[in-house]
Amino acid sequence: MLPISFGERLKILVAADFHGAPNAESNLSKFLKRGYDCLVLIGDLTNFGPANLSKNMLERIKTTGIPTFAVPGNCDPKETLQVLEKYGVNLHSKCEQLDNITFVGLGGSNLTPFNTPFELTEAEIQEELAALTCTTGTNWVLVTHAPPHGTKLDQIAEGTHVGSKSIRKFIEQKQPLVALCGHVHEARNTEKLGRTLMVNPGPISKGYAAEITIDKSNEIQAKLLEL
Repeated sequence: MLPISFGERLKILVAADFHGAPNAESNLSKFLKRGYDCLVLIGDLTNFGPANLSKNMLERIKTTGIPTFAVPGNCDPKETLQVLEKYGVNLHSKCEQLDNITFVGLGGSNLTPFNTPFELTEAEIQEELAALTCTTGTNWVLVTHAPPHGTKLDQIAEGTHVGSKSIRKFIEQKQPLVALCGHVHEARNTEKLGRTLMVNPGPISKGYAAEITIDKSNEIQAKLLEL
């Protein structure tokens, strides 16, 4: 738990899909200058590794002092978890509290045709999510690299939905305040599923991010950002 209070609201910067692009970190720095209470990184920090590629960025983020949570993406080797742990930002298969909000994370993705480094079967995703016992209340945010299936957030250019059915079912059953995801670059969007506001910020490598504001009465505002 991070014993920090942010007064009337918590302002979160959400960034996904770096893919090791040279401009991704500079794009993130530009967004951070706008002033945020928390940073959430939603995977694909690298493009098939190496895991250490994310170290320099995490080192610089650490110097800012901004509370940060991160999950790996399907294009990150599983050794990336060790790097995230080293810098104290790993949210994969964990629950972390910031002020009165709990962040719940799961990295990797459901199976793809591309045999990427960090993929899980739907059964494995369901099992991992079921093990997160901190999801019984109302004040929590779900952070997954993979988007929920059958939404505006998982539709590729040709129209096929490629997200996780297990993640969608989990959101339907548990109803977090917010569900943050990435993975599908062209599905930059927001959508409601029950009470849950779902957000795919789009790839930071293309100058996209999202801003989420949660006030003390759990009123939520989401903005899709672009440089």
